[in-house]
Amino acid sequence: MKRSAYILLFISTLFITACDQKRVFEDYQNLKDNAWHINQKPTFYLEVNDTTTEHNVYFNIRHTGLYKYSNLFVLFTIQGPKAKAETQRLEFKLAEADGKWLGSGLGDIFSNQIKVMENVKFPRKGVYSFSIEQNMRDNPLLGVEDIGVRVEKK
Repeated sequence: MKRSAYILLFISTLFITACDQKRVFEDYQNLKDNAWHINQKPTFYLEVNDTTTEHNVYFNIRHTGLYKYSNLFVLFTIQGPKAKAETQRLEFKLAEADGKWLGSGLGDIFSNQIKVMENVKFPRKGVYSFSIEQNMRDNPLLGVEDIGVRVEKK
């Protein structure tokens, strides 16, 4: 059952994103055994050629019902060409106080897309990297399936 729910979620995500005109970049990295270790820093690379358009940057997460917290702390780092890396510690709310998961869900998998940066103009052409490090007390942090980044035109 879990496998079929995951396949259906994947197909529906492909269908929705295929029609998405605002998307500039979106990618996910799967975490082996649904466990996010402290030393794992999924990193995503975006080639920027447009320095005039404003963009929004999102953090994407897919987790299971086995995730035992209602929030998630991460260190989100962006680095551009010839620029110093900038890191922010961010907290994301994944569930309501009553335990109801936020985002969209299918079976036991829940997806969230949370805005990290708004109205961003990338100042230089070149490759930008986005790294995400879990900043919770658990090592590994269980119940996290995929981590991703999305960049879209404003």
